[in-house]
Amino acid sequence: MFDKSTASKGVLRSETYLNSGYHPDQPIGRDSEIDRIADAVRPLTHRKKPENLLIHGPAGVGKTTCVKHVFDQLENETSARSVYINCWQYNTRSSLLTQLLIELGYPAPRKGKPVDELLSKIREWLDKKRNVAVALDEFDQLEQRTEIIYDLQLLNEEADNQIGIVMVSNHHPSKLKLDPRSRSRLNCQTLQFKPYNQDQLKNILEKRVEQAFRPGTVPDEVIEKIAEQVAENSGDCREALEILLRAGREADLEEKKRVNPSDLPFEQR
Repeated sequence: MFDKSTASKGVLRSETYLNSGYHPDQPIGRDSEIDRIADAVRPLTHRKKPENLLIHGPAGVGKTTCVKHVFDQLENETSARSVYINCWQYNTRSSLLTQLLIELGYPAPRKGKPVDELLSKIREWLDKKRNVAVALDEFDQLEQRTEIIYDLQLLNEEADNQIGIVMVSNHHPSKLKLDPRSRSRLNCQTLQFKPYNQDQLKNILEKRVEQAFRPGTVPDEVIEKIAEQVAENSGDCREALEILLRAGREADLEEKKRVNPSDLPFEQR
């Protein structure tokens, strides 16, 4: 049923670079956004108060990729610490604080530990260690459970070192509902990620083709058509990469030597 004989001869060399979980060393087309995120957390490297930042924009426009890129740089090049937490996975106050402690190097706290004890441990870490940037991705998934912002801001006022908060959301700031205590304490700047345009998508696709496909197997016409179609439709980079991956798999399934425009789904309509 599954013939592996052509696996090493296909157009695809590595699908890793076309998967949504892959984050490039240097994001393409988002230099100004990367600089803005870096500016917000940079004070942490000098033991100063950072800017809290709310990043918003539709799915697939590079928000998470850019935050992780900046946080990796912060961790590797400075004395500050960085922690990334996805609020899809940790969407309650206690589970999020527990995960923050684990990321900071504490053993997993006993299940059901009171929030006050979790906060005390985080303050203990801040007093003894260093400043830390915390990214709360998919922040809108907290819905009505946004007291975590109040918790982190209170720690900022009491601890010797600072927490920089970067929230990432698919929703516009006007649609986010912070609890009143958090809103009154949060002095937050915003950064909008707009959909990718055709040129940006083309540049991204060219790089991923170079990484994921064998040389000469994806014509420029294919890249241009995907970039044009997705830019008109959504500007979602993940959508563009999924189309490219499907076209590559289709070419391999039919044992073609290259991806043709006819392999693209919108060319068949």
